[in-house]
Amino acid sequence: MSLITVQKALARIYTDSKLRDDFLTNPEVVGRTLKLNCWEIQQLSQLSSQEVNLFASSLKYKRLGEIRKLLPLTTKVLGNELNNLFFKYAETYLPRGNKKHLQDTIQFAQFILQTTTKETIQPAWILDILRHEKMWLETLTEEKLMIANRFDYPIHILIHNLQTADFTPKLEPQTTITIWFRLSPQHKWHSLTIPVQNFTSLVQPIKQKTMTILSKMLVSLRGNNRSKIVKS
Repeated sequence: MSLITVQKALARIYTDSKLRDDFLTNPEVVGRTLKLNCWEIQQLSQLSSQEVNLFASSLKYKRLGEIRKLLPLTTKVLGNELNNLFFKYAETYLPRGNKKHLQDTIQFAQFILQTTTKETIQPAWILDILRHEKMWLETLTEEKLMIANRFDYPIHILIHNLQTADFTPKLEPQTTITIWFRLSPQHKWHSLTIPVQNFTSLVQPIKQKTMTILSKMLVSLRGNNRSKIVKS
């Protein structure tokens, strides 16, 4: 009996609902596809369907709990609909490896963005909240120095209202762009959120605010040494 083989088989049975149903219906055939020997198949087939389904359900709820922690504002505005969306998503993706809860949450956010529209989720700014939280999670997983995203509503106002109150007033659409950036993977992230009227109006505010923040960061890095920032 290979313990690793059995553990892998159980992991797939508990997390793949179709495979689980097939195994409970025909354990010998499915067991062989999982590379189990006759004795291993016999032992696993003694598990009752109620036990298997109960444990499988508990694993899904554990995943959901982690996702709700990592998407607090999306959880707040979606309510029970987030649970419904998760159980659809859980059949399509199984997290593995390091930071699996983080990757699971990012994939779940992407699933919602790909399978829903402004018409199916109301108010429409909910998708902006999800994009913002997904963007922040990506800063925790990537080695990039800059990440940017476009929003249909004033995201900074939305975030502030949701963090400080239980309701968000009606907002008119206003395209904004948020940029997260840092000097190196060892430095903290900084962000800019800028309303966009057109491309030309975007460039100068980004340049000015970015230069201001970078100047402060460089001064901090140099400690008490006097320094001058040469503008080109």
